[in-house]
Amino acid sequence: MVKSLFKLFKKSGSSTELLTELDISRVTGQAPVAEAAKTTDEVSPPEIDVENWKQSDLDLLQITWEGCCQDPSSEEANTAFRTALHNLHGASGAYGGGALTRLSGSLHMLVSGVEDLQSEAALINLHVQACRATGIADTSASDEVADAVCDALEQQVTARISAEAAA
Repeated sequence: MVKSLFKLFKKSGSSTELLTELDISRVTGQAPVAEAAKTTDEVSPPEIDVENWKQSDLDLLQITWEGCCQDPSSEEANTAFRTALHNLHGASGAYGGGALTRLSGSLHMLVSGVEDLQSEAALINLHVQACRATGIADTSASDEVADAVCDALEQQVTARISAEAAA
């Protein structure tokens, strides 16, 4: 199982309890590490598995969004989602930037001005799924598709924010 920044949900009986215990393994240097073949002559620090972190952050974004959808009135779920998004966007440059940075930035802009996330659930869900899709392929053809998706989603967010500002 992929380690995440937060321990999110603990199943207890028939209900699901949201947990917000912070995992600071990145700070303390106990990050997920890729296994590297080492000889007795070669002593080097372990290679940090950035792809594992990226997938963990994408999983966390999806899980916290699902938590918001399951219990829209939960302030704890909304905070966990916003925190997961903030962390993903902040780390997206280390994950290669590009579409993930644009998508997480657009989503961050959208949710920054919205108290009730469910009022923008369709657009938020599109962003979450598009973020997850950035982890699937890494080719020039997928970059063109990602740019088109980013352009469309950014236009939708800009239109929503402009409409709210005008109202």
